[in-house]
Amino acid sequence: MRDGASFSGSGDLPLLQTKLTVPRQLLSLVARPRIYNRLDQGLQVPLSLLRAPAGFGKTTAVAEWIHARGVPAAWLSLDARDNDPARFWGYAVTAFAELASRSGGGLFHSTASLPWEAGLPSLIDALADLAFDHVLVVDDYHLIEEPLVHESLSFLLRYAPPNTHLVIASRTEPPLPQLPRLRAEGRMVELAERDLRFFVEEQTVFWRQRGVELSGAEAESLDARIGGWAAGMQMVMLSLLGDDRAEAIERLHGSDRRLADYFFEEVFDGLREEEQEFLLQTSILGRFCGSLCDAVTGRGDASAVLADLARKNAFLTCLDDPGNWYAYHHLFAEFLQDIFAQRHPGMAADMRRRAAQWCEANGHMAEAVEYYLLGGHHQEAIRLIEGLAVEMLGRGETATLVRWLGAVPSHALDGRPRLAVMLAWVAVAAGRLDEVETWLAHAETSLQDAAVSGSDAGSPDLDIAMARMILAVRRLDVPGVVHWLEEASRMQRGVSMLASGLGFETKEPSLLGSPWGWYGHLRHVQESLERGDYLRLKDLGAAAAQRGYAAAMLAEMLYEWNRLDEAQHSVLAAMEAADLVGEPDSLVVALFTLARIQRARGDLQSALAVATQAEKKVRDLHRPGWLPALAALRARINLARGNLQDVQVWLNGCRLDVYDRLSASRAYEHLTLARVLLAQGGGEEAVFFLERLLGFAEREERLAGRIEAANLLALALHAVGRTQSGLELLRRSLALGRENAYLRIFVDEGAPLQALLRRLGRLPDENRPDGEAEQVRILMSLLRVSPMRRYPGPPEVAASAAVEPLTAREMAVLRLLAAGMDNRGIAEKMGVAVATVKAHLNHVYAKLGVTGRQEALARAERLGLLR
Repeated sequence: MRDGASFSGSGDLPLLQTKLTVPRQLLSLVARPRIYNRLDQGLQVPLSLLRAPAGFGKTTAVAEWIHARGVPAAWLSLDARDNDPARFWGYAVTAFAELASRSGGGLFHSTASLPWEAGLPSLIDALADLAFDHVLVVDDYHLIEEPLVHESLSFLLRYAPPNTHLVIASRTEPPLPQLPRLRAEGRMVELAERDLRFFVEEQTVFWRQRGVELSGAEAESLDARIGGWAAGMQMVMLSLLGDDRAEAIERLHGSDRRLADYFFEEVFDGLREEEQEFLLQTSILGRFCGSLCDAVTGRGDASAVLADLARKNAFLTCLDDPGNWYAYHHLFAEFLQDIFAQRHPGMAADMRRRAAQWCEANGHMAEAVEYYLLGGHHQEAIRLIEGLAVEMLGRGETATLVRWLGAVPSHALDGRPRLAVMLAWVAVAAGRLDEVETWLAHAETSLQDAAVSGSDAGSPDLDIAMARMILAVRRLDVPGVVHWLEEASRMQRGVSMLASGLGFETKEPSLLGSPWGWYGHLRHVQESLERGDYLRLKDLGAAAAQRGYAAAMLAEMLYEWNRLDEAQHSVLAAMEAADLVGEPDSLVVALFTLARIQRARGDLQSALAVATQAEKKVRDLHRPGWLPALAALRARINLARGNLQDVQVWLNGCRLDVYDRLSASRAYEHLTLARVLLAQGGGEEAVFFLERLLGFAEREERLAGRIEAANLLALALHAVGRTQSGLELLRRSLALGRENAYLRIFVDEGAPLQALLRRLGRLPDENRPDGEAEQVRILMSLLRVSPMRRYPGPPEVAASAAVEPLTAREMAVLRLLAAGMDNRGIAEKMGVAVATVKAHLNHVYAKLGVTGRQEALARAERLGLLR
């Protein structure tokens, strides 16, 4: 890189270092202790918000506070390109990593390698480990329009540790859901226009530092006209250096936006013609250095001109300590661009081409794309996008790709099959399957046209085949998947780069929602097994199979079919494959299944040991993104053990809320939260949350997630007295499970679900859909022998299941049983036959979901039936 241009990386995301640097002012500034004191107060609360129109010195105030107070700060200057959560958090993580480098904050490196959403909990953990209070300054936040950025920043704000403080500078109020609550609780500091304006005394110091001595009357007059507006003070400065200061002040009239134009013209007119032209030609640049300005203007002395202008005026900001990178005040830049367009119509496009070419030659590829697009040079932009798209898809920068490609006119796609394929893969990443087919068809048409004309349009056929394979998976077309994988393998050009990371890999604890599990439609896996297709799929998907994903998926499927020994054998095969190639992700997925197997066998201690082993593995391998899901796994096991204390510890630290944005990557944690709410008696809250989770799983077409959420929602509805609605929902869930031979997903719910199944079992067969009666009988038989019955769970779990009420006779038998009587003694006391007592006890055992008297007494005590 030249001229001080430097990039740093977060997860291989190229970042412009000057956006992470606290701005350094070129002129002396007025100390403003009243502002600094307010920002000091912000260190006692989660958020400080500076909200004021352009030019009121928000950025300067925060930067000077940091320098004056020595506040440890991570700085992030935003622009419109940061409307992409992957890019936004790439910058934020890098800013924090640089801040933490002085204290050896190791987790930031591994956090940077995670997708932005999965990395947020790990980032918060890393921030909590810092040994000092610190701030994250997010400047120009009004430029952010992407809802995902707002939601993710709200997540950080909600769960930030006490040593982390957020400072937001914005022209408008950020649409963050946390703001009303923070205001009501007095947990934020706000500085508005009235706070940021310069008081008369401060203005007097400002003018004196610049060699302008004003009388009291002159200072009051200026204040009346400028209103303490920092930008206005800077821009009117040259006017006050003239001979007739009184006349200059008198000419300042009016308080509307035309005043800004007046100020700009006063500054602009005070410069030499050569300087004016330099300003106009460079106004189309965002951030610039001398070399870039030389390339745009054709000069050779831009560095000297910039240094001279910086000494003369306050509209130029230095962005780095060496003084190589600059930016114009945004209001001044807008003014210059208007003048440039009037004086040199059409010239901006050529200037932007030159800027793009310089950026391309110096490795600033994303900036080059932006300049090409702004200048209307679409073919050049497409050329760069084609080279960047693969890495951007891998980093999750889908929003930026969508924005770039949306700026390209449709006719520019003609004869560009590779671009059409990239658009198809962007649609794959976004889950817009109809668009995938459209873009693939466009690509194939372009290839055919190119073949007819004899031109070279590239060879994206491998990527087309892999995209069609993904479509076949989503359509549950097993033969189609085999066909397109065979087509891809015949091409023998290695792995599709566009498909890598979007095909068979996962960052979720279960593969049942992934292509390996046919999105939970196990009957298709079963059919492919019977035909031998699954083995062919494993061979064709060799890379993923070697890393253990195929064996891990087979283990999950066998587990669902209650073939526990075979499932464990497949788990061990997956772990061996993952260990062999050092693939932690498929290893963790396999360990999740192993923990479920141990739990199903009733060995909760071993299940907990597996979860602990998995946590150690991911820490050793620097994959902290798995830690929240593994913590949720431990919480589920502790729920089964009745260990409410550890469950509460998880609940206090999980950073989950029923109003969270739902995503596949956190579905396991959210379902765990729903289980805990249900266990703690929060029935109505659990119903609300589970209805959201079920709707999300349905929209995402994740069958296993639909069944699990529906089962839990049925229990929650039963707990709040809406049993009939719960039973209807359970029947729909059973129908989904029946189509795909799901067993464990029902059996693992244990005694609470058994109570609802027992009610369904009493319905006459003629009122049932085909297969339901047999399915209920199979599940009830599995539940009766399940070792998990030895672990009925905490009292809240049992109570939430709303056990079927005991009759008066059954309660009488239960109380006599609790008094220590045997069957004969109970019969004598009640004046009935011993056989009648046995019949009552059998009913009691069935309703309580137990098999013997000691179990029945223990469960009745937990349910409060004997109080």
